[in-house]
Amino acid sequence: MNAVIVGNICSFFAACFTVASAWSRNRKRIYLYQAAQCFILAAANIFFASVSGTTTLFLCALRNCLIAYDRFTPRRCLIFVLSVAAVGLAANNRGLIGLIPVVTTAVYTVGCLYAKSTRAIKRNLILNLVLWAIYDVIILDLVSFAVDTVSAVMGTVSLIGAEKTHKTGNPSFK
Repeated sequence: MNAVIVGNICSFFAACFTVASAWSRNRKRIYLYQAAQCFILAAANIFFASVSGTTTLFLCALRNCLIAYDRFTPRRCLIFVLSVAAVGLAANNRGLIGLIPVVTTAVYTVGCLYAKSTRAIKRNLILNLVLWAIYDVIILDLVSFAVDTVSAVMGTVSLIGAEKTHKTGNPSFK
């Protein structure tokens, strides 16, 4: 039980970056916040004994850095999806539940390749947060569950505001 507590403490620190990412309107910052979040959550997943979560989150941190610095190409996307699938499946120690991080990461990775506007990035992020929230509650990462759920709601509110802004002709939030 102590490991679960330590994992939740790590998740609390990652939560700061989750919230910042969901609220940010700058593409580069969104992905840099997510890189920091993924790195910290990878460490947290060690305490939750989730090897597939740990490995996929380390890959996510690297992917998000590449995206933030415009180094994420279709070829790298394919390499990441295949790497996440191979490493995640090999590291899976939780059966069907252990596949959730693999699928979530693959879906989000492909979405990152095609999401160029801030609104599209937010849509992809919201889907990702919802899928991770499902996994979080299953592995008892209650801090991440709460933060992912709240961040998905915040992101949705921000997205609705962006849609209204976009419809009024304000180009500041594409």
